[in-house]
Amino acid sequence: MASYETILVTTDLSDAAAVALHHGVELAEKLGSKLIVAFVVDDLPPMIAAHTRDPEELLERHRKHASQELEKHLAEHLAGQTVETVIRQGVAHKEIVALAQERGVDLIVMSMHGHGFLAHALAGSTAERVLHLAPCGVLVIPQRS
Repeated sequence: MASYETILVTTDLSDAAAVALHHGVELAEKLGSKLIVAFVVDDLPPMIAAHTRDPEELLERHRKHASQELEKHLAEHLAGQTVETVIRQGVAHKEIVALAQERGVDLIVMSMHGHGFLAHALAGSTAERVLHLAPCGVLVIPQRS
């Protein structure tokens, strides 16, 4: 059986991501794995950055807000369990893959959102992109209706 010493769970703070978080926590507990929970903050869209006096200050406020929301999300869904949290900034799939490589992650656990055919055809999904680029196994938890 594969050894999963470090498991990375990604979240966008949605209900679907909470289901993936529960799967990741349960798996980490059963296997005695280290658990990292990651949230990726999007870069500022160019139009907003161009019309903002201090884009870095706005981005810092966005990161701080994301950190607070992640903390609340974990408090709600982890019932006191301690995990390492990481907040990254950039394109979600690239940051997830980079973090997995940097930390020597053995398994990524993430949710799959159903955004409809058009959105999928135009942009694909973060989960699909991670599946193609990840340096380790990826467990994708489907969205439940």
